[in-house]
Amino acid sequence: MLLVKPTVWTTRRKWLGNLVPALFWFPLAAIGVFTVAKNEQFLGPGLWFLAASTILGWLAVNQFGFFENRRMRLQLERILKVQDSEVKGEFIFVGFATPKYSSMLDAHEDVGFFQILPDRLVFVSETRRMELMRSDLTKIGTRANVHTVLGLGRWVSVDAEVGEKKFRLLVEPRERSTMLGSRRYGARLVTRLREWMKE
Repeated sequence: MLLVKPTVWTTRRKWLGNLVPALFWFPLAAIGVFTVAKNEQFLGPGLWFLAASTILGWLAVNQFGFFENRRMRLQLERILKVQDSEVKGEFIFVGFATPKYSSMLDAHEDVGFFQILPDRLVFVSETRRMELMRSDLTKIGTRANVHTVLGLGRWVSVDAEVGEKKFRLLVEPRERSTMLGSRRYGARLVTRLREWMKE
């Protein structure tokens, strides 16, 4: 793992992935709460504003949850090319996390490229590189993350065992402009990886 300060997956981008959708949700939610408090009645116009804010908020998270996604991908491609770590062949732009990672700010610990090679899987970002040999893999599946609560995402989980040590690689595709589109892409990735394991 390289000890460098990330320039792609920054705190600013993590915050904006949450704040931009909140800008769509908050005004209608505030009006709804104000209306309910003013009228001292939950049923009625206040409830409609709250319902509308929830729907608009969900749409905004779907659209803007992967804030500056394309820009990050292009930036990382340039960085890896300069480092002579350019990825080629079959690769996917993903969010990444280790099983122990936990954050209120974002589900993704890092972003990078998930590469499918003939004999191994590789995750590479500007700060780390991880490899799992196909011969060490034990299971390909899915796991819930915070995006699953909204129906907008989930982890693609890769389990491996090397000797007596167990490893788990968690990735979530960021290949599409929307979170829902990337979730659908993730379902296809699981199928692809299971087929690859059997080759």
